[in-house]
Order: sequence, then structure tokens, then C-alpha cells
Amino acid sequence: MKRITYNGEPLVTGSSVSAALVHYVTHVSTAATAVAVEIPVLEHNGTVRSHTLILSATTQLDVKDVDGVADGEENRFPVPRFPRTSEEAFPLAAADISTLVPILDEDLLTGADRDGTDRVAP
Repeated sequence: MKRITYNGEPLVTGSSVSAALVHYVTHVSTAATAVAVEIPVLEHNGTVRSHTLILSATTQLDVKDVDGVADGEENRFPVPRFPRTSEEAFPLAAADISTLVPILDEDLLTGADRDGTDRVAP
């Protein structure tokens, strides 16, 4: 079990939910918009309820282990299906890299070409 601090509020959830949420937040951090997700959270009275979190590029989570959890407690916290992020990574063939990805011939810090010659006029 994990305790997640979200906007200053501690939320207790399953370790698998926490791991999925942290992984998801790293992908949302590159998106231009916020997204709402629901996760199962342990309430003070021992029940499990769904909480909605708004995630964006500025979301910060603090995750800590929770001690003294009974065996089988993790089963009460199914990992939710999160919405797809707007960007996906995909492999590029080596031949396509030079045509699809812009390559800079100039070092922007020094003004020199990759071959070492100076492009900046004296």
C-alpha cells in the first residue's frame, strides 16, 4: 500500500495503483492539456471510494509506503484504465530519421558547424 500526497492531501491506495499513476503522470507531463483520472482510495472509515485527480504538466506527487497493511488488502484496489495520452512514442527506421527529424548542422551555443568551422563572421 502507498500514501500519495496530491495537492497537499494524503490518499492511501494500492501499490499497483500508485505505480501506474506515477508512470501515467510522467506521460501527462509532456501533454499540453490536463486530464482527469479516477483511482480507488482508502477512506478513514475503511471503505474504498473512487477519487478524481486532475493531472497536468505541473502535477506533483509524493509517494510513501504504508506499514501495517493486512495480507490481501491490495486486492481492494484494482488498477484503473487511464485515458490515452495525446502523444505516443514509436520506433523510426534508421533511413527515416534523417528525413523526418530535423538535424542541426550548427552548434547553437558556439555558432560552429559540426565539422568545427566557424559560421559566425569575424
